[in-house]
Amino acid sequence: MKVAPLVCLAMLVSGAFAQPMEVERNEQVFGSSVRTATTVKGDFSAVGGRVVLDRAVADDALLMGGTVDVLAPVGEDLRAVGGDISVESSVGGDVLAAAGTLRLTNAAQVGGRAELAGGDVLIDGRVNGSLNVHARRLVLNGPVGGDVQVSVEQLELGSKARVDGGLRYTASTFTQDPAAVVTGPLQRVERHNMHEDRRPAMSGWWLLMPLSMGLLGVLALGGAMLFVFSRFAVQAAHHIETEPWRTLGLGAVLLLALPVLSLLLFFTLLGIPLGMLVMAIYPPLLLLGWLIGALFAARWLASLASPDKARSSAVPYGWMAVAVLALLVLGALPVVGQLLVTATMAAGLGACVLEWRRRLASRSESAA
Repeated sequence: MKVAPLVCLAMLVSGAFAQPMEVERNEQVFGSSVRTATTVKGDFSAVGGRVVLDRAVADDALLMGGTVDVLAPVGEDLRAVGGDISVESSVGGDVLAAAGTLRLTNAAQVGGRAELAGGDVLIDGRVNGSLNVHARRLVLNGPVGGDVQVSVEQLELGSKARVDGGLRYTASTFTQDPAAVVTGPLQRVERHNMHEDRRPAMSGWWLLMPLSMGLLGVLALGGAMLFVFSRFAVQAAHHIETEPWRTLGLGAVLLLALPVLSLLLFFTLLGIPLGMLVMAIYPPLLLLGWLIGALFAARWLASLASPDKARSSAVPYGWMAVAVLALLVLGALPVVGQLLVTATMAAGLGACVLEWRRRLASRSESAA
C-alpha cells in the first residue's frame, strides 16, 4: 500500500506532458492536463482535468474540463463545460458555456451572443450580442450590446454595467448600482413566463448539440474497439479486474516515462526521428488507455445490472456508451475529475501492455 502515493504522484506529474502535436488544421486533445502548444489553424477540441487555451484558435473551440482557462483569442464560437471556466480573451462568435463558476474577465470580448449557465456567473467583459443566463447568481459589470434575459436567484448590476437593449429577468433579489445603465425596458417576469414569447434560450439542448460533435467521435471509437478489437479489448479490461494495482502502476510509469523518453531522444541527432515518433503515438495511447478503462467501467456496470452475467465476456454497446458519458461527466469535476481521468488512462494503458505481453508469450510458447 505504500506505493499508492507514489503512483498517484506519478499520474499527476504525467498530466503535464499530455501536450498536443501541431497539425495542419484541426486539433483534438485528450489528457489529464492539456493546452494548446501552437496556434491552431482550424478547430480545437480538448477534454481533460485541466484545459488551458493559451494560443490563438482560428475557428471553433470545444473545451471540457474540471478547470478551463481561455487565455488566447478564438476566431469563431466557443463552447465550454467545466467546474471552473475563465474567459480572458476575445471570441469572434458566440459563447455557450456551463460551469460551477463562470467568469468573463475585463479582457473578454464576445463578438456574438453569450448563453451561459452555472452556479456563479461573473461578467466584467463585453458581449456585443444578446446575453442569456441561467444561474444561481449573476454579477453583470460590463457592456452588453443586445438584450439581456436572466433567470437567477441573485442578480447584481455593477457600476460598469451597460445594457444597450432591454433587460428581462426573474430573480429573488435584484440590486442595481446607480451608475449602471439599461437603455431598453427593464422588466421583471415570473419564472414560468420567462420564455413564453421567445425561444427557450437555456433549455439544455443547446449545450448537448455542440458537445455531441466531440462525444460522437469518442462513442464511435468505443464502438469500433468493441466490434473490431473486441477480444483484445475485453482481455485487457479483464487485467484491470484481476490486477488493478499492477495495471495502474505500470500505466502510471508509462504515462511519465514516454514523454521523458521523447525529450531525451531529441538531444541526439539520430534520436530526433524516434522522439518525434514517441510524441506522435503518445496522444493515441492516452485515448486507447482511457477507452480500455471505460470498457472496464462498462463491464462493472453491466455486472451490477445483471449479476448472473457478470462473467460474460460480451459487453453490450449501450453499457459502453453509458460508461463513456459517465466518465466524461465525472472527469469535469475539479481535482477529483483530474485524478479519475488520469487513473482511467493509466489503468487502461497498463492493461494493454499486460495483454500484449501475454499474447507475445503465448505465441512464443506455440512456436516452441
